[in-house]
Amino acid sequence: MAIIGPVRLSRITVFAIYIVALGLTSLYGMLVLFDLDVTALKSSKPATGTNTCAYICKEARGDSVQIRLLERSTEPIAYVVGSSHGAKVVLPGQCVCVRAVVPAHSFDTETINQADMEEYEPVPGWPADSLIVDLVMQSSQNNAGTHDPLYIDARVTVSVDMRAVARNQNYNTRVYEGSAQLFDPGEYALDARIEFRNGQWNAEPGQFTPELHETHMRTTLVTNALVQSTVHVERDLKHPTYLQRHQNLPLCTDGAASGRWIPEKNLPASWKQWQYMHPAEDRRVWVPYHCRLRRISHAEFVFHMSRSWPSVHWYGDSNSRRTLRPIVQAGQWCHTNNSMRLDCLCNNAPKDLFPSEWYARMPVPHWYRIHTQGVRRDEIYADLRLKEQPPTDPRPILDKDPIDNHTTYGHDYVPPGYRLRDDYFDLYYLFTRGTLDMQDRHWMRDITQEAIAPYPNANLVVFQMITWDVAFGSYSMFARSVELQARRLRNVYPHAQFVYRTGPYWCCRNAEDQQKKYSRLRFASFDAHARAVFRRVLRAHIWDVSGPSSQRPPEAKRNPENMPCLSVHSRSELVHLDNQIFINMLVNK
Repeated sequence: MAIIGPVRLSRITVFAIYIVALGLTSLYGMLVLFDLDVTALKSSKPATGTNTCAYICKEARGDSVQIRLLERSTEPIAYVVGSSHGAKVVLPGQCVCVRAVVPAHSFDTETINQADMEEYEPVPGWPADSLIVDLVMQSSQNNAGTHDPLYIDARVTVSVDMRAVARNQNYNTRVYEGSAQLFDPGEYALDARIEFRNGQWNAEPGQFTPELHETHMRTTLVTNALVQSTVHVERDLKHPTYLQRHQNLPLCTDGAASGRWIPEKNLPASWKQWQYMHPAEDRRVWVPYHCRLRRISHAEFVFHMSRSWPSVHWYGDSNSRRTLRPIVQAGQWCHTNNSMRLDCLCNNAPKDLFPSEWYARMPVPHWYRIHTQGVRRDEIYADLRLKEQPPTDPRPILDKDPIDNHTTYGHDYVPPGYRLRDDYFDLYYLFTRGTLDMQDRHWMRDITQEAIAPYPNANLVVFQMITWDVAFGSYSMFARSVELQARRLRNVYPHAQFVYRTGPYWCCRNAEDQQKKYSRLRFASFDAHARAVFRRVLRAHIWDVSGPSSQRPPEAKRNPENMPCLSVHSRSELVHLDNQIFINMLVNK
């Protein structure tokens, strides 16, 4: 018989429910206290999506006794939370928490330097100590004891962003935490280093620029079995991120998709060259986790741009100029493997390296029209007019995508070299130095209705900044100016779509000029603020050129051949990758 209305419970029943709830709560509290993996009790399903790891360190904060013991240590320590007497075991897509305990920095009066005598303040919300922490795959051995050929010597690296944790600083010790989501099967170990202490990574204008001296952190303690540094990710052949299943993923339309580097020799033999990106100088290939990049020909790119965004206004500095070089040469700039020519390594090859006649003889694709303002024409190969040229694409993509059979290029698509095409897009390159007023360039004068009046209305606006602001600006002034700059762009381009190109990844070296305040966290903090503002004010799409570089193995990040002139310019191999991410983002939509 059904009873309609509120259910009446006896006092005994209510008391029993209370006792059961109290017991469950106490059990959960004990698990947290002893730093056990409570996620295993909640769900065995792998985490998916973005920001899925935010919870993991909060659930692991019950080991206050453990932290108090480590606070007494005289040397910095980093470890994987929850590991006990061996590697922590997780499923693909699950998260781990990494903790670092950094004791107070003591100065040796005999070796004290100028930086130690100055006071530095970190950017608000960012840590005082700059820690570079990576989880690096050491072995591809699976549960059966055999090695997975897809991941042999892969050295898959997952960077961990460390944030300060507010705790009782009884021993004047700083505690940091960060989380990482792991997908690829194998055993990972921590690589943890200190770059700068006490805010010295954020040298502002007028302050002495400290030199980088990396210090390795301990990741194990013989006297404490709970301090471990390894994580084992089990193999799941059916998980969508497993490398063998990669070609089943949708095409990338996100310019900031996370991924990893895989040796080209490990890729499945069934993959065609156009189904993955050009390898870097170490023959590793960038492979996103949740979508796939295809190697799009410049002919297809221009065809798409001529239909969707025929007028592009591009604001940037020498990094953008470097980005545009392979574009105006249809990918034929420094396209051979391991080219050691100086402009391929890091220099933009102005007139001091090559005479003007070299530029005049250089073949250019006939379907680009590039215009510039404020730079020498020989730096960007400006004012290119329609010219008939031999084909420059080694293999234009003419077939439909074998996975996405709906992709088509239109009945009037003509590959290069068959006949002159009447499709093109105008790209107006407008030099800027971020938010700074330097060398006759300033956005308040350059980004106005009057300044762009001579050009066709922009359908797409690409904005690249950060480099000059990090080098010569103060963060507080930068933060205020970015907001004003974004609002100005919105008023000047009310109907355009925006793409924000992130700042470069800077790591593990000093700038060639002590006047430039380059550091990894300074680039990261400036960029994080700018991309948040551009998203909020302009609803900008993010083109992330720093993410792939941050996930390179530790030895690749510190390879001198990757930074021969100590500038912020990337090697040509990475420039080609950055461009393909941008092209995929636009064409695959």
